Amino acid sequence: MTRPRRIDDLGDLLPAARSLWGYVWAGPNSLVGLAGGLTTRKRPVRWRGVLLFEDARGGLAWFLRWRGFAAITLGHVIVANRPLSDGLLAHELEHVAQHERWGPLYYPAYLLGSVRGYRRNPFERAATRAATAVQATLDQRQARRR
Repeated sequence: MTRPRRIDDLGDLLPAARSLWGYVWAGPNSLVGLAGGLTTRKRPVRWRGVLLFEDARGGLAWFLRWRGFAAITLGHVIVANRPLSDGLLAHELEHVAQHERWGPLYYPAYLLGSVRGYRRNPFERAATRAATAVQATLDQRQARRR
């Protein structure tokens, strides 16, 4: 039986694997993510060093849809309620990197950063900048192919 795979056009723009230290430091966060991902009743795909619950319907994915969000990253787990574009995947992978840097401090820091609103949260702004840079590079590469 073959495992499901996730194909993307991100190539060398984003890491294909994560560091051991990142897994250890963000481990508690990833356990929260795994618990949330299991509520979706969707089989995850191992992709670029994370577990990806993509196009899920139940549990946490349903809650995200209800709140108006497409995806959430919890440690090394990404839960999404729809198929994700390369740009949104880049955004979520930046959150994975943030979890690796902040470890167990990520959740309180993220909540503190949200005091002035979601759009002003420095973690969200950094993820948006990273995704915008990746998308611009993808667009340039595609334009060169034409």
